[in-house]
Amino acid sequence: MVIGGFMQYLKDEVRNRIVYEALREFKNKGYKGASIRIIANSSNTSVGNLYKYFSSKEDLYENLIGSVYKRLMDYISEINSVKINDEAEHIFYNLLNKIMEIFKENSIELAILLNKSEGSKYENCKSTFADFITRIVSQTMEYELHLKGMRLKDNFIIYLLSCNLVEDMAVILNQQEDGDRIRKLILDIIDIFFNNILDKLDCENI
Repeated sequence: MVIGGFMQYLKDEVRNRIVYEALREFKNKGYKGASIRIIANSSNTSVGNLYKYFSSKEDLYENLIGSVYKRLMDYISEINSVKINDEAEHIFYNLLNKIMEIFKENSIELAILLNKSEGSKYENCKSTFADFITRIVSQTMEYELHLKGMRLKDNFIIYLLSCNLVEDMAVILNQQEDGDRIRKLILDIIDIFFNNILDKLDCENI
């Protein structure tokens, strides 16, 4: 049992080294430019041994980035299922806090996802996130406007703000490393972009 446990420890140590070096390689060179050989060499292991843990570069990327992306999309699905009413703001706030915890704890993975995904199946993730933000903010604004006897003529301003928010998040993640600071900066940007947005929208009476 002691020998078996020691061997498992060695395997975990090798895997952890591979993960650490892979994150560095993907952040520096992106999915497209990353080299399995360099990751293996930096991990003090062989390419053949690396493939015992991860079957390909795509598999390695998926293990590191895909799991974080899935957690984000799970929360996005939860937000999409929320019925827009007077209780929605409280629910959105709680889910936003959960999303911000992912940004705090997995900032390197998200920096790679938003900045270095070209060539992977996640290369269009910025558009996915911007469309999601646009949809949620638009639905919320439409509800609030309806209570005032008004309606939204178009949501182009919301779309522009959403695209810029995602781009700013990518810059923050690329240039900052402290999870708490990343969380605060993103929340500050959200507040700057969307505070009092109702007054800036193109609306009309119903």
